[in-house]
Amino acid sequence: MLTKNLLEKIDISIKWLEPLTKSFSKYSICASEKEDENINELSMFLAQCGHESINFTRLEENLNYSANTLLKLFPKKIKNIEKANEIVANGVVSIANAIYGNRTDLGNIMPNDGWKYRGRGIIQLTGRNNYKFYGEKIGADLINNPDLAREENNACLIACAYWNVRGLTKAAREGNVQSATKKINGGYNGLEDRENRFRKIKAIIENDYNKKE
Repeated sequence: MLTKNLLEKIDISIKWLEPLTKSFSKYSICASEKEDENINELSMFLAQCGHESINFTRLEENLNYSANTLLKLFPKKIKNIEKANEIVANGVVSIANAIYGNRTDLGNIMPNDGWKYRGRGIIQLTGRNNYKFYGEKIGADLINNPDLAREENNACLIACAYWNVRGLTKAAREGNVQSATKKINGGYNGLEDRENRFRKIKAIIENDYNKKE
């Protein structure tokens, strides 16, 4: 179901075919006995990860926010435009530490943890706790070498392990983009793009299947 032809049609490099295929097998992604559920899950996985990483090309979080955007996206952390301007003036490290630093929910309790454990990989893994947990799951020292989360094999393993741990299979197989987005994002940021990606990918897969019949 996951093929070179599909990746090419949705503008994802074919270099991801092998690591994705191996990771899918290891974590039983798209392993339903029902074909329609597998189509939905594959479409959801590629749509969600495609949104998070801009078609698997941005493997590190883009933190080049303007002050206004920073204030809009993180109102609980950034209280006013003056503070936002100050943070932005000090660059991306300052931005990362402002939005992710001193967050016990992410395990970011040490100086510079916000920057060190910023979003990486195709699922944009974020936070010391997640780097430790998923590093142990895939057998990589992400705590001391966080950039390993950007490596293709690791990025796919992390995303698939995350998929299972976060309980995304049910929502994915049902084609519930809103529910899947909530589990990944914690909210609904980028929901429209995620929904559009899901519909587009699913249509391509179904069209290819119909041609075979």
